[in-house]
Parts: sequence; C-alpha cells; structure tokens
Amino acid sequence: MSVTIQTTEDKLTDLSKPPLKAVDQLRLSDNDWLVVCGGFEDRAVEALRRATGSATPFNVLLVLYKPFLPQNKADDMRRLCRDFALNLVEATYDRQNPSAFGDLLVSILNNQSGRVFVDVSAMSRLLIVQAIVALSARERGLSGCFVVYTEAETYPPTQAEVEAELEKSAMDPTISVLFLSSGVFEVTVVPELSSLAPAAPQTRLINFPSLDAHQLIALRNELQPSRFTFIEGRPPTSNIQWRQEAVARINHLETIRNAERCSTSTLAYEETLDCLLGIYSEHGIQERLLISPTGSKMQTVSVGIFRSLIQDVQIIYPTPQDFCSPDGYTLGASTMHLLPLEPFSA
Repeated sequence: MSVTIQTTEDKLTDLSKPPLKAVDQLRLSDNDWLVVCGGFEDRAVEALRRATGSATPFNVLLVLYKPFLPQNKADDMRRLCRDFALNLVEATYDRQNPSAFGDLLVSILNNQSGRVFVDVSAMSRLLIVQAIVALSARERGLSGCFVVYTEAETYPPTQAEVEAELEKSAMDPTISVLFLSSGVFEVTVVPELSSLAPAAPQTRLINFPSLDAHQLIALRNELQPSRFTFIEGRPPTSNIQWRQEAVARINHLETIRNAERCSTSTLAYEETLDCLLGIYSEHGIQERLLISPTGSKMQTVSVGIFRSLIQDVQIIYPTPQDFCSPDGYTLGASTMHLLPLEPFSA
C-alpha cells in the first residue's frame, strides 16, 4: 500500500481558504483586542470608529510610528479610546529599525484569552508580515485572529497625473517617477523573517511592483538577483484598472531579463496566496526565494500567511526614506472587510 505524505505547501494549496467578507461594524467583547496603527491615512481610524458601537469596552493596542509624522492620526485614536472608556496600550514601531517588533506584539497579546483583530489599513507592509508571522508562532497560533481591512474612497494619483510624469520621464530618463514615497532608507531584513533554507546558486526576487520606481531599483542594486517574478496588482474596480499597466511602465518591467510576470487581485488575497504557492512549488527547491511585499495591503496579508507556514523564504523590504504627500496618500474610507485567520492555524 502506497502512502502519500502531503507537504505544508500541498496542504495550504488544498485548504478551503476563508472568504474576505464585507462588514459594517466590528463587534468586540471585553476580552478582545483591536490592533490599530496611528498612520496618516483617513482610513486609519475607521475600524476603531466602527468598533465603538460594541456593547462593552474592549482593548486597543495602538502602534505608533517612528519617525513621527504630524499628519498621523494617533491623537484621534486616543480621543476615541477616552470617549468610549476603552483600555488603551501603546507600542512604538520604528520603521528604520523594525527588528523583533513581532516579539513585542506577542508579549502584549500572548496571554490574553480574547480574540485579536489586526487592522492592516494603515499598517506598514513589513509590519503586516511581521504581525501575522508573530501571531502564528504563539501557542494558540492564529486561532481567534482576524485581519481587518478598510478600502479607501480615492487612490491618488489620477491617470492624467501618471501619464504626465511618464511623459516627462520619457523625455529625460534621469527623472524617476515617484508618487507615494521618495527614496529608500535601506533594504530591510529582519532576523525573524530570514530564510531557513541553505544557500542556492540562483536567487529569485519575487516583487510586487509599485508606483514608485525607487523601490525596485534599490532591490535590484542591493540584492543582485539572477531571476525575477513580478506579481502585478490588478485593481478590483474598473475605474482604476489602468494602474496595472502604468505600474509596469513606471518600472520598465518589459526590459528586465529572466523575469516571469503574473497578476493577482489587489483585494482577493487568495489569488496572491495561490500564486505564491505556485512559485514556491516551481522554484523553491532550485532557487533561493526573496519576497518583497510592496504590493497592496491584502496582497501583503497573503505574504504574511505564506511566510508563517513556509519558512524557507526570505522577506526583504525597501523601507521608504520619505512620503511625498501624506495628506494625499489615500483619501476617505469605504468598505470594511474581515478575514478570519484561524483556518491557517493548523
């Protein structure tokens, strides 16, 4: 009798992945925790605001960003916690020295009996991965854990603004097209997201191209990968689907040799998770895999889930030097979504 042993990636591929559900409110109890970030986007406050209708006070872990930006919403969140008598705990996340923040997160939440809701709407992408991986390593794993994500109403820049910048860049190749952030502080590698795999002769960079060309340039210069896989984000609504082609042009993807290209939804996380599993299945044995989570927030959630279970891949992140216009990064708050992580705990 033959016995088939499923690998972790086989089990994850076959798993019936929970859907991302739209919700109007968050209903939390007195043992539950809501993890929020005091970022500068309007939607940073939305999950906390919608949770204040809960029947009983709950617990809030407010992550404060360093370096500090005056546009950050931390004071608005503190005010909500005071007005609704919520238990508030604060922790500082240093974007330029983020190592071991997952340990701090778990030290606050590990002995709590309630559920944990992680609002990724205003989170650094590296922090999203760190948080999911750290929570998965608890004794309870991802049991009782949820991701909360609120879409923005408007995602600058406009198509006309992008086309104008692309035209300038075409006339003068020394001009970099930058919209959301400017420059890269460093390509960050945190020990807790390092690879357990032995060195391989070939290195593959799995990258989510963004509107800022400096990110991919920094990764290529620093890492010198021999192979590339680009996971291009496909916006879920027709009015901004032009962004996928624009991002490809900004990063000159068609000129990069030894590159595979695929696209996944920026909202439907399971598409990205299945894509990562396919890449790992095809290349994971022969090549060293480096993943740079610079895509959408829900694509980054997929990276966090993937890395929590597949540990022989390296997470690297081009930490932004500055933000071009914090007041216009995204505008407004739209649909809020909830994703249970418990199915991935096993």
